[in-house]
Formats: sequence, C-alpha cells, structure tokens
Amino acid sequence: MRNLLLTSIAIFFLAVLSSNISGSDLSQSKRHKNNSLNILAIGDSNGALPEGWVTQLKKLRSNDSIFNISVSGNTIGFYNNGRKSLNTLANIGAYMNKAYAKLGKIDIVIMMIGTNDCKSVFRDSLSVIPGNMKKLIDEIKLNVRIHKGKPLIFIVSPPPFGPDELIGEKYAGGLNRVRQLNETLAALAADENIQFIDSFHILLPVFNTLSADGVHLIPDGQMMIARIIQENLKYFSKGR
Repeated sequence: MRNLLLTSIAIFFLAVLSSNISGSDLSQSKRHKNNSLNILAIGDSNGALPEGWVTQLKKLRSNDSIFNISVSGNTIGFYNNGRKSLNTLANIGAYMNKAYAKLGKIDIVIMMIGTNDCKSVFRDSLSVIPGNMKKLIDEIKLNVRIHKGKPLIFIVSPPPFGPDELIGEKYAGGLNRVRQLNETLAALAADENIQFIDSFHILLPVFNTLSADGVHLIPDGQMMIARIIQENLKYFSKGR
C-alpha cells in the first residue's frame, strides 16, 4: 500500500512537469512579491548542473534571491578524490561568508548533499557521515548566530541510485547506503529541530525514468525535486 501511494505521488509530480511554471506558481509569486526570501542552496552535481534542482527552484520562486553553492563532487564531510574543495564541512565558513556578502541576510538554508558520501570508496565510513552532518549543522548555526540571524535549515534527502550495472563500481551498492543514510539524516534533523524533506521515497518508484546514468537526474527529475522542496517551503516560510 505504501509503495502504491509513493508511486501515485511520484506520478502526480511528473504530471505537473509539462509546465515548469504553472499559473498558480506565477500568481503565488505575485502575491508574495513583498515577502521575498534570501535562500542559500548547498549541493553537489545535481544542484550545480545548468538545469539542476536549484535552477528549477529559482523558476518556482522567482521573487526570491537564491545563492547557489553547489559543487560537482561535493560531499558532506569527506575529502572526495583527496580534495578539500569537495568537503562541505571544511568549507562551510567560506560558503557562509560568500552567501552573506551576496545576500546580506539568510532566511533559509537548503542542503541536498550526501550522494558522493555514498561512493564505494567511502563504504566503510558510512557510520561517520551523520556525525559529519551534525558538525556541519553546528557550524551553520554558529555562523548565523554571529550574523544575528535565525534561518530555517532544511536537509533534503539525497536521491536514490540506479542499479549497480548502470552506476558501475564507483557507486556500486550506493542505493542501500543512501537509503541507510537518509534514515539517519531524518533522525538527526528531528534531534536538531530542523526540517527534513524526504524526496528519496517519492523519487524511488520512478527514478529509473528520471536518470540516464543512475546518479544524475534529467531536467524533469530536477524539477520534481524543486517542486517537492517548494511544497515544503510553502508551509514553513510563511510570515518570514
């Protein structure tokens, strides 16, 4: 029954993708033109792609200022390929400084990272990822206190992976790892009193139609993530 419900939800999201910006989205933007928000988006390649979820979210929230710090290969807290530049935890201070310099203030922080933490090379370190995310959240909270702000923080679940024969050795076994990671991230978000957006289970039933390589989503899939985020932001950003 749960799988049927999730499939129905996924099909619903796919059905509305034919018009990336619906009339209701435009009218909502007009209604809230004096209520614009400053949003910091932190992601990996799915956020960095020209038609990635951040770009799609900007279409849905055209009145907001969205500063995108998404880096292809980004992790929560690993030196991916030995590179510090791909470690969000190691760079969060610089990220926040850039965001404040650009936006002036931050109302919402949205993070969708963790896909690369589930690479095969990190398979024996899955247990440390929630701790890295906890440290990352602590650093964000410290930074916003320094700037006398109190933004809403959202963790968006990393999306599923395709089958191993498609994703290859680099991500082999990734679906099980990302499933486990999302369970721990949901629990962490509850403990930290921040919001968790579960895109994983909505995307899962139709993921193979939304990704050509089993890792990166096609534009329809990216818009689907953006709409999932948008539905959550509508409930939590009122009055800010």
